[in-house]
Amino acid sequence: MNPKVKRVLPAVAFLALALPAAASAHANLVLTEPASGAVVARAPAVVRVVFDDVVRVGPGIEAVRNGGGSVLGGAPTTQGKTLVVPLRPHLPDGNYSVRWSIISDDGHLESGVLAFGVGVGRAPPTAVLTAESTGPGLGITSARWLFLAGVLAAVGIALYTLLVLRGVEGDAGRRLAIVLGVAAVLAAIGAGIEAHRVGLETRYGAAMGAGFAVAGLVALGAIVALRPALVLALGLAAVPAFSGHALDPGLPLVNLPVDIAHVLAASAWVGVLFGLVVVPGDRRRAGLLAGGGVILLGLTGAVRAGFELTSVSQLWDTSYGQAILVKTGIALAALGLGSLLRTRIRRRAALELVFVAGLVVAVAVLVQLRPGRNYVPVSARPSALEPTPDPPAPPPGAIVLAREAGPLAVALEAEPHLLTAIVLSPAGGGMSGLRVRFLPSGVTATPCGSGCYRAAVTPGRQIRVEVDGFGSPETASFALPRHAPSAAAIVRRFEQAYRSLRGVTFEERLASSPTNAIVSRWRLELPDRMEYVITGNQAAAGIVIGGRRWDRSSARGRWQPSTQDPKLPEPSPLWERVTNAHVLSVRGRWETVSFADPTLGAFFFLTFDRHTLLPRIVRMTASAHFMSDRYAGFSSGREIRPPRSPR
Repeated sequence: MNPKVKRVLPAVAFLALALPAAASAHANLVLTEPASGAVVARAPAVVRVVFDDVVRVGPGIEAVRNGGGSVLGGAPTTQGKTLVVPLRPHLPDGNYSVRWSIISDDGHLESGVLAFGVGVGRAPPTAVLTAESTGPGLGITSARWLFLAGVLAAVGIALYTLLVLRGVEGDAGRRLAIVLGVAAVLAAIGAGIEAHRVGLETRYGAAMGAGFAVAGLVALGAIVALRPALVLALGLAAVPAFSGHALDPGLPLVNLPVDIAHVLAASAWVGVLFGLVVVPGDRRRAGLLAGGGVILLGLTGAVRAGFELTSVSQLWDTSYGQAILVKTGIALAALGLGSLLRTRIRRRAALELVFVAGLVVAVAVLVQLRPGRNYVPVSARPSALEPTPDPPAPPPGAIVLAREAGPLAVALEAEPHLLTAIVLSPAGGGMSGLRVRFLPSGVTATPCGSGCYRAAVTPGRQIRVEVDGFGSPETASFALPRHAPSAAAIVRRFEQAYRSLRGVTFEERLASSPTNAIVSRWRLELPDRMEYVITGNQAAAGIVIGGRRWDRSSARGRWQPSTQDPKLPEPSPLWERVTNAHVLSVRGRWETVSFADPTLGAFFFLTFDRHTLLPRIVRMTASAHFMSDRYAGFSSGREIRPPRSPR
């Protein structure tokens, strides 16, 4: 194994313990520890499944020995974006399978399986478990139908009463109160079931909890104070928008009012239909309300579909688009057949209500599906579970810049009339099957290899690379220098000076995403001594002296001795081979250069004192490795020694 990779492995194991980041829809799997198909020397205590969004524990989680019984060691838990599945201690050599299951922030169930082996020399195992079914199920669809049908009826009858009837007295008032009360009870039942299923910690669950409370108050008001209840019922129109895809990150905020207007429009149509059956009112006002609702329904539906789909073909290529077509077809059938009964108002309204009930079924299924904007064809769908081929090396002479973009590493390779983006998978290698654009030009890049995307664009001073197709859209911004002379000779001089230092101390931040990070303090000494201590609650540490090493997992843990083979020559740079080295800036005594190391699949920024060649900051961007080293000292005294005691 590469010595530089060995140096960071003790720290990588703790990355999944970081705090959650901002919520997004449909949590995407980033990595598992251990990876599926991995063979490890010693059995892990837990299996960690890391996502790009906050998650909750889902149903059906299991861990078994292949051909044997359960090895689940306790109740699974979540730590922000990480699902933790505990295993029984001291598992013997063998093959094991784990089924994971989570509920994302927007209420969607996701599940998968992985297999790992214990015992060096074993063949890669395969899973004997199957994932939980995550498609639209009868139970969830029924609960969402109850909620949506109740909302449309409650909001609709409120609009009909307030805008068409303008009065709620006598027998008509009692009938309206019954319709409003029953509709609110249906909405409360559906919202309560969903809030209980996903929990109030998620955005979807919190919205459903609020919907349950408002619907309950409306049902109570229908009995004791009808007019205030009608006004309060209008607030239910906002619940589907706050719980659904309109608030997904990456979408303009205009989606929220458009989605609320979409619900109000549908409710106006449904309210008129109920009103004509229960309490017929002024036909002109009813016609205006229903007609305006249908027109607004079509307009807002088109706007929302435009944000949820990336192409017209997704209407028939994706399940989300197909559900939209079914929904639209039912609505048109209701309007078409209803128009045949123009002189029979009540019969027409009743017939259209039957179709509306079917339309709500389509909507209840639609809200459970992944929007087209997050859809990638199966043949090109990127995976973060298994390593993929390395991307091509940077073109000779190209200026290379890199940074993290969510869980992905994105590099920009700039030539005079050509831009290339490299997207690295968290599991290693390039990530293909994405949609990549260069901004501000807006040009969409075409594939040029594993994780490679290229377009004929003349670069400006500021370039943004937009990456879509793996979770929420991510954007990486880069500033290109006006003049970037070669820095190959400068980097060689720096390497020679660095290797001659007797002692180096620096603080390192290592992350796998903007929020999954650990901080550690390192000391390197000539000729082959190294020591690190991870700060914070973990306080793991390690010492390497020649061919010996000692590691411990916590400040109170026992030092575990082992051999170090091969020896690690220190101090030595993080990189092995430098290409595409260019000077980015010179400011006073500090000089900054960028370069790539194709052997590691990594990109570097280096800031150093151009007089003494002592480093100030080194940043490395690689697959799931976003590393920043800030140098604190260069003392020559001996500070690294073996542990004083077994503890």
